[in-house]
Amino acid sequence: MFFAAAGASIVYGLALAVYRLCLCPVAGFPGPKLAALSFWYEFYYDVVCGGRYWVKINELHDRYGPIIRINPYELHVRDPDFYEVLYGGPGQGRRDKWSWSVGMFSNSQSAFGTASHDLHRLRRGALNPFFGKQAIARSMEPVIRELVESMCARFEGMRVSAGGERKKGDEGLDVMLPYAALTTDVITRYAFDTSYGCVEDAGWRHEWPRAMVESTKICHVNKQFPWLIPVMRAVPEGVIGLLSPSVLLLIKFQKDLARQIGTLMNETTNTEPGSNDKDSSSAERPTIFHELIRSPDLPPAEKTLQRLVDEGQTMIAAGQETTSFLLKTVTYHVLANPAIHARLRAELVDVNVAHDGVGGVMGASVAQLERLPYLRAVVQEGHRFAHGVAGRMQRISPDAPLWYGDWVIPAGTPVSMTAMLQHRDPGKFPDPDRFDPERWLVLPSSSSSSSSSNTTISSRSRRRKEEVAALEKYLVPFGKGTRSCLGVNLATAEIYLTLAAVFGSSGRFEMELDGETTARDAEVVRDYFIPHGHADSKGVRVVFK
Repeated sequence: MFFAAAGASIVYGLALAVYRLCLCPVAGFPGPKLAALSFWYEFYYDVVCGGRYWVKINELHDRYGPIIRINPYELHVRDPDFYEVLYGGPGQGRRDKWSWSVGMFSNSQSAFGTASHDLHRLRRGALNPFFGKQAIARSMEPVIRELVESMCARFEGMRVSAGGERKKGDEGLDVMLPYAALTTDVITRYAFDTSYGCVEDAGWRHEWPRAMVESTKICHVNKQFPWLIPVMRAVPEGVIGLLSPSVLLLIKFQKDLARQIGTLMNETTNTEPGSNDKDSSSAERPTIFHELIRSPDLPPAEKTLQRLVDEGQTMIAAGQETTSFLLKTVTYHVLANPAIHARLRAELVDVNVAHDGVGGVMGASVAQLERLPYLRAVVQEGHRFAHGVAGRMQRISPDAPLWYGDWVIPAGTPVSMTAMLQHRDPGKFPDPDRFDPERWLVLPSSSSSSSSSNTTISSRSRRRKEEVAALEKYLVPFGKGTRSCLGVNLATAEIYLTLAAVFGSSGRFEMELDGETTARDAEVVRDYFIPHGHADSKGVRVVFK
């Protein structure tokens, strides 16, 4: 019996190897044979080496060309001009996700984790009204202002004198703590009307943002072994903590979400729509999840506790992690470059004067701040350095093949691209390792007495506008197409209001890097779907004067 089973396994393994190397639909695409044979190749770089497959993929492109095979089923493209084709721009057809990949966080019932194009449209459609520009301006700008003001008030209390009252050896504040506290409070307030109170907490309640960030470290393992989280849920928490602290943090977070959403479900079920009962939180403070639970556009199967927990996990993680990472990244590069800092501060001081009174610079709306050319350029360059999502995003064209040059990509094939490689492409972004907001600025028109000179300069300015517009096509921190990031408008409001307050505050505090923080502390080196820095970094640390 044993020998028969062993023999059958060997025959199966040989047949599978022949199929994957010679007969499968993507057998003819270039790439290492080990990657084509087995997922263990990817496992080594992403699990053993810790989120480093993106580096190896870049090396493979240098060797094999712009389109390569990186595992038994998946192709990867390194060509910014292919991005809109792959991710389903206008007229590009339906795009599914790859079910093998979307299970990486054990929340496949969320809109983010939905593989099917049509089911995604249903789930995304129920969320869209909460994240439009007008909805964010109306519902969330006041909340964000309030929390940013609370954060800045705490910064003001951390000031030290110019004489250096800080004790020798004292470390500065890791800016990820307040920024993650801010973004966590914003999204939990909007989702549940239940703020975790991170901004007001003495330690910024960093255990909650940390739970999300640390839990991302299991994403690559979870793709390879999708049974891991369901099995771990049945294991005592003490044992899970010994085996995998990251898994324990994720499970605890999911349990807390289940508790909150279960309470909302009970409240909403016991409250008639349109009720004026002031004792009911669902009537008095409608939130995203209150409205989802009683939405007439969603069938009952879309309102189960587990599905809403999956949605909540995705919403809070996406609302907290990438935005706080961008704020940290921009803070470092602005403070590390005095010329950038001075120019940004001067532009924001002008706004401060124009909106003098209650709130100072905070009196400017997000729409007004977005029109500030240098602030916008700094934000754009921050997106290019922070990347948004670090992981490669697979898409499947289920109905028709895709063409890349002379290559025909069969329908149903998972194809991916990586924002970190796109944003570092020297052909689109010359000197890509330099933080350079100037690349996003439109050259101004110049007045001149010469008519011909005016014409020349005006033409040059128009060409520059076109160049900037073309460059923005390759900036993809929020993705593209029907699957682009739901929270782009919320994140934009948080980014502009926070940076305006931090760098435009006049007389309240002056932020500077502590003496030990370097560019290495702001560097992205690992892909755990979101960007991760060096494990031994103490973060981007600042002091206030």
